[in-house]
Amino acid sequence: MFNRDALRLPPPRNANIISILGITLYFFKKICHNSDMKHHNYSNGFTLAEVLITLGIIGIVAALTMPALIAKYQKQETVTKLKKFYSVMSQAITRAEEDFGPIEYWDFGKNKETIVFFNQYLKPYLQVVETYEVGEFPTDITYLCAKGNSCNSYGDLVNNPKFVLADGTMIIATDYIAEAGTNRPAMNVIVDLNGFRLPNKYGRDVFAFTMQHDKKFVPAGIGITNAVEGEHGYDRDYIRDGNGRGCSKDRDGFWCAALIMMDGWQIEKDYPW
Repeated sequence: MFNRDALRLPPPRNANIISILGITLYFFKKICHNSDMKHHNYSNGFTLAEVLITLGIIGIVAALTMPALIAKYQKQETVTKLKKFYSVMSQAITRAEEDFGPIEYWDFGKNKETIVFFNQYLKPYLQVVETYEVGEFPTDITYLCAKGNSCNSYGDLVNNPKFVLADGTMIIATDYIAEAGTNRPAMNVIVDLNGFRLPNKYGRDVFAFTMQHDKKFVPAGIGITNAVEGEHGYDRDYIRDGNGRGCSKDRDGFWCAALIMMDGWQIEKDYPW
């Protein structure tokens, strides 16, 4: 039996824009045809005036839609790079455990020893293509919080070497921390997804993760933190607004990787983009 539904194809992308342009052209041509029969009785083509007006309409529509399309592309690109970094680091830690045993027995050291930690446990298992020692990288870069103020204090960035990976992402700091009120250690790993290029802002191209003895590699804000005593799980409300490091427009954005991960590797409407 003939199936009419088989001919029902989904509308093309930007169908609304195409419809608007088509309707505009139809009515414009009808008006021109009725007002000047001499020029339209023997031709079905468009006049120069019609073409120019159509191009103008296309320009207006493009101006209205391009910012949204660009933002959508940038968000998807950010998520893709962030997810890849998470995978690369998780695999590196797994490989390191084969040589050094479970991460729960690793020596996280102290702040001044983070480079020793990185060189021993991480660097051999990552594709590091370039290293910037302290003093070799630009010192005038300001890393911004999600709310717009300076976040240079996170990660002791001035005193940490930078490591560029094969895909262009750059580890800008490995920073020793301990849970507030205890001596349980962890290691923050801060990454800039596009190197030294702008915007250098938490939640946009700068994100933080943490290595912990009992959780391996998780986004900052999950498990222990030096900001709050005790452990915290994947609580979306807490990650957004429960602390000054949360991921919202009036917070620092240090925990934004956790929010993206909890949202299924998506950037939702309430994300501080």
